[in-house]
Amino acid sequence: MNKKYLEKLSNMNITVAGLGMEGGSMALAIKEWIRPNILYGISRTKSTVTAAEALGAIDKGSIETEKILGDTDLLILSMYPSGVVDFLKKNQKYLKEGTVITDLAGTKKKLVPEIFSFLRKDVDYIPGHPMAGNEYRGFLYADKAIFNNANYILTPTENNKKENIDLIRDLAFAIKCKSVEITDIETHDQKIAYASQLVHAISVAITNSPSYDDQVEYFVGGSFKDITRVARINPDLWTDAFLESKEDLLKEMDKFLEEFSKLKNALENSEYDKIWNILEQSRQKRSREI
Repeated sequence: MNKKYLEKLSNMNITVAGLGMEGGSMALAIKEWIRPNILYGISRTKSTVTAAEALGAIDKGSIETEKILGDTDLLILSMYPSGVVDFLKKNQKYLKEGTVITDLAGTKKKLVPEIFSFLRKDVDYIPGHPMAGNEYRGFLYADKAIFNNANYILTPTENNKKENIDLIRDLAFAIKCKSVEITDIETHDQKIAYASQLVHAISVAITNSPSYDDQVEYFVGGSFKDITRVARINPDLWTDAFLESKEDLLKEMDKFLEEFSKLKNALENSEYDKIWNILEQSRQKRSREI
């Protein structure tokens, strides 16, 4: 990590807008590892602001935006994709010239072009996405440790300033992420549809099976707990995410169903060798740690 940028971050006024689980976790991590000049928080509810202040996650918070945004150097938006757009449309007039903006949203292909279609030219928006979280919702489940050894993805554009891309990169390393991947919005959404959204969809389908009944808890092991953990899902967030990534997610669902059908057909026909080869293929592919 470039110490120059860590020093720059520590001298900034940073605002986290959206103090749910992920935004609250970001605030806690920034407070712990960066210790900026001042850390603001913005939330829709006064009770969340009060809790965040009382727990020391932020220095000062409000449900109002004008004064805080006017004193912000770095704005981090922790909202659903549609919420990011609405927030910036409503509040960009309060931002001072040169403000650096980033988001934590899990979809980019629709979000990023829309934001650049209306955003002021004197601020710099660098799209970001930490691959971190838990299955809970709300500030009370915030945990700075979710970023430990996590991957962080940036999808900057040619209009972004290099020093601001570096700033967000070093923010990721400062809160203990293990890697920062820079890619384009199309690649981001395709990979996320496979590696995150499809996994959540499969988990939901398994959990919604009629076989998930009152007795199942006596028959489960670690694999079942692992695969169904994320079924304790935030329906508001994931409905938004699924619809934002509808085309990519449907393609990944089709690929999954094709592979699932291969195993199902081999099982129906009692084809030992085919079943063994399918299982061995997955074992070899997953042998590498990721």
